[in-house]
Amino acid sequence: MPEYKVYYFNVKALGEPLRFLLSYGNLPFDDIRISREEWPALKPTMPMGQMPVLSVDGKKVHQSAAMSRYLAKQVGLAGADDWENLMIDTVVDTVNDFRLKIAVVSYEPDDEVKEKKLVTLNSEVIPFYLEKLDDIARENDGHLANNKLTWADLYFVAILDYLNYMTKSDLTANHPNLQRVVDNVTSIDSIRQWIDKRPQTDISMPMGQMPVLEVDGKRVHQSLAMCRYVAKQIGLAGDNPVEELQIDAIVDTINDFRLKIAIVAYEPDDTVKEKKMITLNSEVIPFYLTKLNVIAKENNGHLVLGKQTWADVYFAGILDYLNYLTKTDLLQNFSSLQEVVNKVLEHENVKAYIAKRPVTEV
Repeated sequence: MPEYKVYYFNVKALGEPLRFLLSYGNLPFDDIRISREEWPALKPTMPMGQMPVLSVDGKKVHQSAAMSRYLAKQVGLAGADDWENLMIDTVVDTVNDFRLKIAVVSYEPDDEVKEKKLVTLNSEVIPFYLEKLDDIARENDGHLANNKLTWADLYFVAILDYLNYMTKSDLTANHPNLQRVVDNVTSIDSIRQWIDKRPQTDISMPMGQMPVLEVDGKRVHQSLAMCRYVAKQIGLAGDNPVEELQIDAIVDTINDFRLKIAIVAYEPDDTVKEKKMITLNSEVIPFYLTKLNVIAKENNGHLVLGKQTWADVYFAGILDYLNYLTKTDLLQNFSSLQEVVNKVLEHENVKAYIAKRPVTEV
């Protein structure tokens, strides 16, 4: 029997169809869940630098539908002939089209644009797909293809929690034939056993991502928004709207710098990455560090307002990560920026935290 490993984050989403299929066939597998902290170091070892990834006897492959199709053949859930396989593929591809249309809206960063897209998604796209899929399930006696259990059923049910999460709804609530598909899959003993034993996942996190800040049981995401909130609670957010604006301008500049570095650091194509590295090291990094160093010098060893703000703490807090991505000591020749960092690190409470925090790779 082959040795199977599934590599994915601690979420259901696109990794769950693989886990469902392996569980259905009672095929032992290593369910390897990668933390966000571990991912940067592991990413270069993955095909196309993405997950989920299936390892079969040490051979790693990607693309969730292709992997699911392969496993379906191993566990007897593929079609009996080319036509049946075509029927299965058309449904799975339709489910994936549906998922992508939802995801484009769910992950839209501009709130105004997202609000407009949600109108069309909820009034047109979701009803259209659910009605069509429900009709297919009715015509196939509670299945999505070929009037019998196939991997199309498992694929749909496995990603349904993710679709519900993105849409903040119960998509099958008013579609009894699709609910029959769900019931037919989740009543299978081996699937039921997997569901009962699988780990709790990060899908409970806002947007399915971290970092997350929890305040009195309420979870929020977006690192800058969370930092800004905490800064207000501890008096590092500025004394008036103008000061808040000045701080935000610096923090957003630092974040722009981080993103420009990250885009290159995580570029999966080595040839493209090598070319981008030239511009990053010769132009982008010197430009930002020189500008920020001048700002720090003008502000007496701070990044704004001539006093300590959350802009200083934010910069000092992500510096190790920036150094890790660039494989350099970014501040080696920028004494005023180093002064900013030193002042943060010399704070008694920050020193106490650093002394006790867990040791990490980054």
